[in-house]
Amino acid sequence: MRGERGSSRVAESIEYCYEAGWSDGLPVVPPTQHLVDQMLGDRAGRRHEPIATLRPRRGVATFEKVAANAVMAGCLPSYFPVVEAAIRAVAERDFWLEDMVTAVDPTSPLLLVSGPIATEIGMNGDAGALGAGCRANATVGRALNLCLRNIAGFRPIRQSDEHALDGCTIGHPGKFTYCYTENVAASPWPALSLDRGFGPEHSTVTVYAADAPLCLVDMSRTEPELILRTIAESLAIPGTTNAFHQQDLWLVVSPEHANLIADGGWSKADVQHHLFEHARIPREQLLDRGLYGLMDSVMRPAWLDDAEPGEIIPIVDSPERVVVTVAGAPYGGYTSVCFGFGASVTRPIAHSKEEE
Repeated sequence: MRGERGSSRVAESIEYCYEAGWSDGLPVVPPTQHLVDQMLGDRAGRRHEPIATLRPRRGVATFEKVAANAVMAGCLPSYFPVVEAAIRAVAERDFWLEDMVTAVDPTSPLLLVSGPIATEIGMNGDAGALGAGCRANATVGRALNLCLRNIAGFRPIRQSDEHALDGCTIGHPGKFTYCYTENVAASPWPALSLDRGFGPEHSTVTVYAADAPLCLVDMSRTEPELILRTIAESLAIPGTTNAFHQQDLWLVVSPEHANLIADGGWSKADVQHHLFEHARIPREQLLDRGLYGLMDSVMRPAWLDDAEPGEIIPIVDSPERVVVTVAGAPYGGYTSVCFGFGASVTRPIAHSKEEE
């Protein structure tokens, strides 16, 4: 009987979280004071200190509020530094959080965790890296989304919720969680954190406003040029946000594709330049398609009107906008592309106040 009463109280607490609007639709761990204090650890004395202010509602993400959402997501206390760094990253102006929250685009924050902490907390960059089954991947990404929901008002706009801000039309499953690490052991190239100036001893989190991943397959070729031709032709789609904004474009390259390309003498920078040159769309296809269909000549980007008839337009405005990461199982000729907008932002993960 005692066990039944305890189970009943837990169920009631979970239902209370639903009724309070704190859930993303899945059950959450009730954020008791004890669990929140455990999550904060040596940050407990800073519980009311703000980590960041989250636009557009300008919700103040204090340590305690972020810890409560991390508890609800199912995080372990060892994950909290990653969640904290992710909050700081999405709050940076380069990330365009306000645009992501209020736009009709189906974007959601994609998190890439790099460095020693990814191994320490057991993150998955191997088989199924963007899928289910890894607690760290699933709950860190979910914690960030719950913070955006409960602190920044990042909830789908419905008539019954006057405080909701998320104007996206359809959405995608990344609004539950969207988080992984690279398969460093199987990659022929440096990790993204090294590309961005951090050392191998540093842990970082990178955030990007991403659509759902589009999985591309090419198992018939071993030549780098032919694998990249398949990828480039698949990227040149008039109906993507990249075709309009020309901003960051995110690739998750399987180790098989990455190693076949690298064995041909290609660096990551070579891949970026090749896709910049070959993932292009004819000007005439852009004038009345995708987002351009809504734009009159006054609102269209000047570079499109300045383009010559027949000119082909790149889907990013520079090679560096192509973000190349390597993840997944060693077998299988796949590359996933995540279209999106804005810049991807990398922040160090602090283990103490002195590191922040």
